[in-house]
Amino acid sequence: MSAPSAECWAILNDISTYLDGELDATACAAIEVHCSTCPHCAPIVDGLRRTVGLCREAGSAPLPDEVRARAREGIRRLLEGRN
Repeated sequence: MSAPSAECWAILNDISTYLDGELDATACAAIEVHCSTCPHCAPIVDGLRRTVGLCREAGSAPLPDEVRARAREGIRRLLEGRN
């Protein structure tokens, strides 16, 4: 397999903005076209997309009562000046 191209590095430089949906449609289309054929970028973009999705799902999951209670106790101790 050949080394990543300059286009690959440009794609990877913008990947966070792309995954956050903050790029214009033309730039998004260019990334999607590139990734449809690039053996370097496609797995990276796909893996990051899945990772971001999992993080978003985890962020909306409720905390178990025990974890919430420990967090509240830790905050209470910090506010009282005891670590």
